[in-house]
Amino acid sequence: MKKKFVAALLSAGMVVSALSGCGSGGSDAGTDSASDTDTAVEEESSEDTAETTAETEEADSSEDLSGTLTILSWYNETNSQPLLDGFKEKYPNITVELQYSPPVQDYVEKLSTMLYSGAGPDIFCMALENREDLIKGNYCEDLSNESYMTDGTIPDTVKETYGADGKAYALAVDCWAGGIFYNIDLFEQAGITEFPTTWDGLLEACQKLQDAGIIPIMDNMQDAAANFTAPLYGSEVKAENPSVVEEIYAGEKTFEETWTEPVTMWHQLIDEGYLDPNYLGSTSDDIVTAFATGQTAMMITGSWNVNTINSINPDLNYKCMPVPGTEDAYYCGAVNVGWCINSASENKDLARAFLNYCASPEGLEAQYTGYGGFTIAEGYTPDLPEQISDAVQGVRDGKYYIPMADWQQYTESLRLTYIQSLQDCMAGSIEPSEVGKRMDEKLAEVRQE
Repeated sequence: MKKKFVAALLSAGMVVSALSGCGSGGSDAGTDSASDTDTAVEEESSEDTAETTAETEEADSSEDLSGTLTILSWYNETNSQPLLDGFKEKYPNITVELQYSPPVQDYVEKLSTMLYSGAGPDIFCMALENREDLIKGNYCEDLSNESYMTDGTIPDTVKETYGADGKAYALAVDCWAGGIFYNIDLFEQAGITEFPTTWDGLLEACQKLQDAGIIPIMDNMQDAAANFTAPLYGSEVKAENPSVVEEIYAGEKTFEETWTEPVTMWHQLIDEGYLDPNYLGSTSDDIVTAFATGQTAMMITGSWNVNTINSINPDLNYKCMPVPGTEDAYYCGAVNVGWCINSASENKDLARAFLNYCASPEGLEAQYTGYGGFTIAEGYTPDLPEQISDAVQGVRDGKYYIPMADWQQYTESLRLTYIQSLQDCMAGSIEPSEVGKRMDEKLAEVRQE
């Protein structure tokens, strides 16, 4: 935003110079030019005065706002610190009390309990998994008329993701991209010079890694957003039929017939011994640490873990690539969680100040520094880490899939069924076709409630 503003001033200056040169052909023109210059100076002086007044008023406003603002975030204290520090500098008299609950299930359950009991925070996160309940329950302030929603700062995709009936209920400023993070050095050690572009090629790479005594891959079976089956569903099903989920909700198709193929493909990794069921209980932190320390050649995760990987092993040679399907390749990705103002908050002025700061260039930079999601709001363009650049471009190009963005109704019920079924499938207690069948049964069940 600042760069654009400076460019606009430079362009305006060029136009004024050009017009002055064209009008220098006689004494009358000279008189008019002097008069125009005086007027321009007066206007510029007036604008400068107005700008100074606005900045003074903003500073006064920052000083005037005081009190305690409570926030429930699913970003931990370390990741949140750059944003909190920037906000504190701008609003020194506002004390922020931040609570952290890890995503996704723990966060959704904690927020639900707090809101239902009437003890909700002033600000909280809206995710794909809880947007339906939050909007239908009238827990969020309507943000549609806030300046960042009307001046082009926030793109329409955010309003569509976290809105309903033409209203926007959450401020999301970035997206995440993810896929297969792979260790380039371990691949080369196994004789693999290029990342595979097909599913069969990936299976062959896994075999070469295993033959070299390297654990091929670890998959986070606690995460419904970043795992193998979601991008496989994108490349094998969604790419062929963009309206497939609408057809499922309309009763024209079923989850079983559309999810069985990608789940079966994923299960090949287990059948061949490339994905060990013994790692079923591994947490995200366990898997990231194993990858960063060279204990596994690949893992599925998102851009939020880039900083963590680099902090553990700054010299790790790795990159994020899509999950290759039969003919196409998709990444994981989505609009990140958005900030909401509790409709029952008694500190809405403070909450609005916080969201306004989040949408400012300074706030956008602070969030990128802390959270690592790539910015989609106007005002700040980050220099993306090389490891994630291809993935970011893939998500921008629409080559990504996350089921929760598709499930516009009963999202959390379906997510819980989906991830539990994948865990049971990995453990060997159900067949791949049972995953989609359970989701069909859950959809029928929640529709009856």
